[in-house]
Amino acid sequence: MLLLEKPQHSIFLPDLVLSDLLPNHFPPWKQDTELESVRWLCKATHQFFALRKRRGCIVNAENQLLHQNELDDSKKANEWVCGVLKGAEPRPRLFVELCVPLLHSLAFRGDADALEKFLRCLIDEFDEAVAHVEVPSGLWVRKSDVVRGLQLYERVHLARNVRCTSIRVLARHPILFGGMVYACAFALAFLRLRWMEKRTRMLLTIGVIPEFR
Repeated sequence: MLLLEKPQHSIFLPDLVLSDLLPNHFPPWKQDTELESVRWLCKATHQFFALRKRRGCIVNAENQLLHQNELDDSKKANEWVCGVLKGAEPRPRLFVELCVPLLHSLAFRGDADALEKFLRCLIDEFDEAVAHVEVPSGLWVRKSDVVRGLQLYERVHLARNVRCTSIRVLARHPILFGGMVYACAFALAFLRLRWMEKRTRMLLTIGVIPEFR
């Protein structure tokens, strides 16, 4: 019997995990952004573990046994997470009230300081990445043009900016063994919600009430 010593932190590379979780773009919003974010997180992680042709989450072929071990641990952890989340629907603040504490447990094992630094870094990095996206000023600006411009940004640039920000932040914050897949999915969903807050503020400044917030 082969005994495998697990390291404290994940051996998965966040860029490889993130690209499998979100290979293209986010699905369109419907109405409830928090609830839809939770459902997307569960669906994305389920599809991640169901992939038959995964490129792998590491680049060192010598660690294949450890890679499979962490993949198995991650799958079990995410099945538990999604069970908790689905059982809590339709709580109005589902993402904040449950996804953040689950991240605290799975990725940081109760280290509140590490969690706070991670979330603050996500916010700061993303805010800087989208700082250039603003409502243009001038009498010639039409509301319809602003709305179309934001929609274009979401279709073309949002997913890439969210992935790139997540990669930078996750590379600087060690995630516990078995917690990387959830941490990556959380970062993607969290930053999309962060974008929604900015998008809502921009629309309200020009007198447009968003259909969803």
